[in-house]
Amino acid sequence: MSSTLLPEFFTLLSIDLFVLLSLLTCLMEDKFPKAVPYIYQIAALAGFGHILVSKEFLYIFDVYMRFWYSVLYLAIALANVVAINIYFVFSKKQWLLAKAWSACVTFPTVVISAFFVYNYGLLEETIYPAFMMQLVAGISVAILLAGVGIFLSPNLINKLRKR
Repeated sequence: MSSTLLPEFFTLLSIDLFVLLSLLTCLMEDKFPKAVPYIYQIAALAGFGHILVSKEFLYIFDVYMRFWYSVLYLAIALANVVAINIYFVFSKKQWLLAKAWSACVTFPTVVISAFFVYNYGLLEETIYPAFMMQLVAGISVAILLAGVGIFLSPNLINKLRKR
């Protein structure tokens, strides 16, 4: 069964993530250097360039190649989302802000991205081998457990403090 999604969907998802990061870092301007929102806007524009180039080579590259370079761009976008968490924890020492960012931004974006990649791989059996399916499924479960842990951790910490 073939997927109704084109591999360039992952590039569009990445562009949306970069625009989201640009807007959020612009709103939190006192937490970030002034150039960060503009860097994310340039990354989003690079994604549009990526789609334009991909459109020209649509018939030269097969679905397999287009999938992998679109997922690579998505991985770069997700790495930037996670890097902001790391920036809050280690550079700014703001644990509460890092937890909030993780619960509101990182967890949903990574879960949604893993959902689409996993489902695309299920429908396009030739995209990646079975061990990659298991890897994506394992990462998805780990992210889901981490998100639930982030949600429950304030309650658990308060209960432990009362003891």
